[in-house]
Amino acid sequence: MAAQLFTRYNRINLPIILGIFLLSGTGCYFWIDHILIADLDESLNEQAQKIDQYIDANNAFPKPEMTDEWEFSYRKINTQTFPARFETTEQYDADDKTDIQFRKITYSHPSGNNNYLITISKSLETVGGLSRSIALTTMIALLSVIFVTLLLSHFVLKKLWMPFYHTLDQLKVFRLSKRQEVTFKETGTTEFEFMNKQLGELIGSAEKDYILLKEFTENASHEMQTPVSIIRSKLDVIVQGENLSPIQSDAIGSIYQAVRRLTNLGQSLLLLAKIENNQFIDKQTFDLKDKLKNKIIQFEELWMEKDLRINQEITSSMISANPDLIDILLNNVLSNASRHNSPGGDLNIFLSAGKLVIGNSGPGEPIDPLRIFSRFYKQNQHSQSNGLGLAIIKQICEQSTIAINYQFADRKHIFTFKW
Repeated sequence: MAAQLFTRYNRINLPIILGIFLLSGTGCYFWIDHILIADLDESLNEQAQKIDQYIDANNAFPKPEMTDEWEFSYRKINTQTFPARFETTEQYDADDKTDIQFRKITYSHPSGNNNYLITISKSLETVGGLSRSIALTTMIALLSVIFVTLLLSHFVLKKLWMPFYHTLDQLKVFRLSKRQEVTFKETGTTEFEFMNKQLGELIGSAEKDYILLKEFTENASHEMQTPVSIIRSKLDVIVQGENLSPIQSDAIGSIYQAVRRLTNLGQSLLLLAKIENNQFIDKQTFDLKDKLKNKIIQFEELWMEKDLRINQEITSSMISANPDLIDILLNNVLSNASRHNSPGGDLNIFLSAGKLVIGNSGPGEPIDPLRIFSRFYKQNQHSQSNGLGLAIIKQICEQSTIAINYQFADRKHIFTFKW
């Protein structure tokens, strides 16, 4: 499943930052602990030097003592020397009934003809508490820095990517047929400037190709009308002859049908070109109820021939659009619902405020929703239709700001128009 760029960035960045935080926090704790132990060892060494100076000056040992922090003791040993050694030990505290850690230095010192083992210890409670406090403070500081960094990076990244999303917004509403001018903001970022430049060139090239294609379609459709008219007039002259055989009559009938289809195709292509060229820009506000009722009257005879059951609920519905385009839309959608209906089938017409629903029974398979409004698409390739009816309906809806939706339910093809 696709995720936003910020989300993917955080999914990668956050574990890395947390890992760094844990490693740095752990390392910081041991580093501080090491520094404090080293400082304590130095303090023990200084204390040992003081005791050595006292022994040398007085030729006697100071009295063994134990305080809350320091502990001093000595005993005679047989060895001549004993190198100084630092170590951490635990001693049981009878008052607190717990083991307390001590840091001690053990070394030998000669006095008279004997050697003595001197032990100086200091409690690690203060050092441990201090190291934990410093480590905790450092970790809180690091966590605060990470949080602030993530927060700032979110807003900074969001601001940096704003030109990209502005470009996407421009592309979302861009339509070749509307001849829109696309303007991209100055970003100050090399990558975004390059992207906008390439998109601008691509859109410019697409617009030129689209205009050429429209001009070709319009010119071809217009030029096609003249030879079609000539063919039809010549056929009329031939039909007036009296010496036509049945085979010739059938052939001329087939030619008439082909000419009629070619004429309808040319007229449909010209209509699409006119709609795309915004030649129906005059809008009026009127009640669709009146136009729809007039269309129903025009189709009644055809519906009676096919024995269709008409179900209609028509109420007042105001619309602001070009009357000619709406007339073409109603004619196409009703003609489509009639042509593709089954004999004795149903035709439903419902009109309410801001909504028109037309449904018809027919072939049991739904139309491909991805191709239904494509030009020259026909569900049945043997159909006599030119495949432009629904494309014209779609184009009119876009021109008139009408939302169109197709669905297949209860074995009926249903078109819903909303405005």
